[in-house]
Amino acid sequence: MSAAKKGSKKTAKRSTRKRRDSDTHVIDYQPESPVIREHEAVERRRRGFRTAMWMIAAMIIIGLGWVTWHEALEKNSQFLLKAVEVNTEGTLTREQIVAATGLTTATNLLTMNLREVRARIERLPQVKSAVIHRDYHGQLTLDVVQRLPVAWIECAKWKLMEPLSGKGCLMDAEGAPVPCDVITKQSLAMPRIQFPALSEAVPGKAVPDLQVHAALRLMQELQKRDEGGRAKLERIEIPNAWSLVAHFAGEAKIIFGVDDLEPQLARFDRFIHEARARKWRVATLNLLARVNTPATFHEPPDVTGLNLADTAATTPTAR
Repeated sequence: MSAAKKGSKKTAKRSTRKRRDSDTHVIDYQPESPVIREHEAVERRRRGFRTAMWMIAAMIIIGLGWVTWHEALEKNSQFLLKAVEVNTEGTLTREQIVAATGLTTATNLLTMNLREVRARIERLPQVKSAVIHRDYHGQLTLDVVQRLPVAWIECAKWKLMEPLSGKGCLMDAEGAPVPCDVITKQSLAMPRIQFPALSEAVPGKAVPDLQVHAALRLMQELQKRDEGGRAKLERIEIPNAWSLVAHFAGEAKIIFGVDDLEPQLARFDRFIHEARARKWRVATLNLLARVNTPATFHEPPDVTGLNLADTAATTPTAR
């Protein structure tokens, strides 16, 4: 095939392709015209009108609901606070607890925040916990558990003085200081815990010192052993980090270790049993010593028939 024929064929193909390209049409599916734009504007106005109507209807419904709630519930005298019943036992009076809540007769029981009211009551250092019940008929019931004091705590560093000083402070069985507003005959008879090195004294919060908690346990155990008030515990002194000194009526002084109270109390029981049987007037007993426990007496003791550990000559009032 000659070069002229090949060139003519190529020219014919290009001309055919050009004709096909000229016959192709692109369709615009979103044509722009004044009529179409006007229709779109009308449709937008319709949608905006419907949206506005729905918003107005929602606002009307919300407003009617609020008015109904306000008139039928909030202003309804049936749901207003009429009486407060307080179930508690302790130094705080009913009036003091009710005053701490901040509630008045205008308080609505439906809108009242029970958690906030309970927090106000539990902020009182004399209160351990509180539970609140409402019955929607004007009655509010407060079940308040108060911290019951068991001893006085004395510490010059924190200005906690003896009971009658006007700066006395009580303590419950968990080691939490309890402010003393009124001194009663019952509280005045409680033992005292003297601890000059007390680390902190936050009312209503248990102290972190292990010596104080050991002293409270020792006090409880010694009070169980008091038969007819013959061995009344007056105070427990904490002179250092490892010992507790229990002072009894009659000037008896018993020294305990902070740790392992059970075996010490067992030896104490054996000694006190013998002392009561022989009518010894005990002055001191040191239970820190695990062997041959040293003891002193206000007068020579009757040791007839006893197998003494040390028969060497001693002072008349010491063993």
